[in-house]
Amino acid sequence: MRKAKLDFVKLLKNYKSGWVAVSSDFKKVVFSGKTLEEAMRKAKDSKEKVYYFPAGESYSNFIG
Repeated sequence: MRKAKLDFVKLLKNYKSGWVAVSSDFKKVVFSGKTLEEAMRKAKDSKEKVYYFPAGESYSNFIG
């Protein structure tokens, strides 16, 4: 079985700074905030599992 490639640049293109919470299927940004704490606070009451990533102008130096 072949895994699908994830395009984080496309997913995060509308977020130039701060932090985002991405859905567990990595298909959409469900919450965002200026700080990690703000994004976590917004996602706290959600039952959906999310992953947090920093948003930025460029992802050339990002290693996940």
